[in-house]
Amino acid sequence: MKVLWFANTPCGAAEILSPEMNLGGWLRSLEEQLVQREGIELSVCFYWKEDIPPFKHKGTSYYPVHRSIYYYIANRIFNYTEDDKNIKELLKVIGEVAPDVIHIHGTEENFGLIQAFTQVPVMISLQGILSPYAEKYFSGIPAISAFLFEGLKKKILFNSELLLAKRIKRNAVRERKILSQARNVFGRTNWDKRISGILAPNAKYFVNNEILRKSFYKNQWNKSEFSDPLQIVTIMSSGLYKGLETIIKTAGVLNEYNNLNFTWTIIGQKETDIFPKIVKRWLKADYKKLNINFVGSKNESQIVDILIKSDIYCQVSHIENSPNSVCEAMLLGMPIIASFAGGTDSMLKNQSEGILIQDGDPYSYAGTIVSLINDPANIFQFARKAQEKAHKRHDPVEIVNSLILTYNEVMDKANNLQNNF
Repeated sequence: MKVLWFANTPCGAAEILSPEMNLGGWLRSLEEQLVQREGIELSVCFYWKEDIPPFKHKGTSYYPVHRSIYYYIANRIFNYTEDDKNIKELLKVIGEVAPDVIHIHGTEENFGLIQAFTQVPVMISLQGILSPYAEKYFSGIPAISAFLFEGLKKKILFNSELLLAKRIKRNAVRERKILSQARNVFGRTNWDKRISGILAPNAKYFVNNEILRKSFYKNQWNKSEFSDPLQIVTIMSSGLYKGLETIIKTAGVLNEYNNLNFTWTIIGQKETDIFPKIVKRWLKADYKKLNINFVGSKNESQIVDILIKSDIYCQVSHIENSPNSVCEAMLLGMPIIASFAGGTDSMLKNQSEGILIQDGDPYSYAGTIVSLINDPANIFQFARKAQEKAHKRHDPVEIVNSLILTYNEVMDKANNLQNNF
C-alpha cells in the first residue's frame, strides 16, 4: 500500500533538516511505527523554506515543496497566498508517488484543496480547527491589551496579534471549504466530532488516536506525597489562547489568599518571549515574586525529567482539541488539573481521572490546587486511572492497526464507487 501524507512539519525528516527544533512529535512517532509495517510505502510532503529535492530517510520518502522567504513576507504584509500554484505542485507530488491513499494531517494549511483534483481517496485528520479557535483567540487577553502591550516590533513586522487573528479567520474560510469537500475525517474527541458534523457533513468520521513520544511510555511518576514547596508544571506553546494569564492570576491568588509555598515551572516559554512579555506588562506581574519559573524549550528527556519530579500537571488553555501535553502527563501517571475546553473532557474524565476546571477561572484553579494538597488521596487514585486509560488509548500497535484498517476501508469504498461507473 502506497500512503502519501501531507503534513505541516517534516515529520521524521526534522531530525536532519532542523535538529535543533522539536517538530512534529506525535506524527514522527506514528511515522516510525507505520513505516515498519510490511507492505507500507510511506511518503511525506510538506512545505519547506529551502528548495531541496525529494529524498529518503529511514524508510520514508520525503517531498519538500519550496516556499521562499518572499512568500512569507508577502503573506504577512499583503495576505498573499499561492493556493493555485501550490495545488499544481502538490498534484505533481501525487503524480510522482501514485499513492493508494492520501492522508492530510490538519486543516490549517491548503493541502486539503487537492481533494477537488484527484481521484485518490483522501483522509483528513482534524487537529486544531481554526473556526472555533478564532472565536476563542482573545478569550484570555483582550485584543486591546494585546495591541497595547505587544510592543512596536510586532507591529512593524506586520505580526501583531490583531493581524494574526485576522489570518486565522481568513484561513478558517479556506478550512471550511476543505471540510465541506471532505469524505473521510479522522478525529479523537467528542468536540471535533460535533464540529465535523457541521463543517464536514458529507464525511464519515473515524477515530484514530495518537502515538506519543517514547519516553512517556517508559517512565513513571511515582510520588507518594507532594513536595514542599509544591512543584506545579505546565507545558505551553505560543499563543494568546494558551492561557498564560490564567497561570499568573492563579499564582497571585495562591500567594494572596493561601500563602502557599510553591514553584510553577513553565516549559516551552522563556521570560523574554513575546507572550510572557505581554502578560507581564498587562498584569504588571513580577514573575519571581509569583514563584513562576520559565525554562524555555526542552527536549523529550528533559521534559520527562521535569514532569516526574513535579507534583501536579496543570493545563490552562482556553481552547484545545486533544492536548498532547495532558495525554503525556496521563501516561506518566501524574495528578492533572486541566481546563474544561474543547476536547479535553474526551481525554480526561472529570473527578475520575483528574480535575477539569472552567477555562480562565484562577480562583477555581487555586482552590483545586489547595484541595489536592489537603486531601491528596483522591487525586493519586485519579492519576492511576488516567495512566491506565492513556496506555490503552495510545497503544502504538493498536493505533497503527486501526489506521491501516481505515486506509483499507477507504480504498475499498473508492474502488467500489469507481467500478460502479
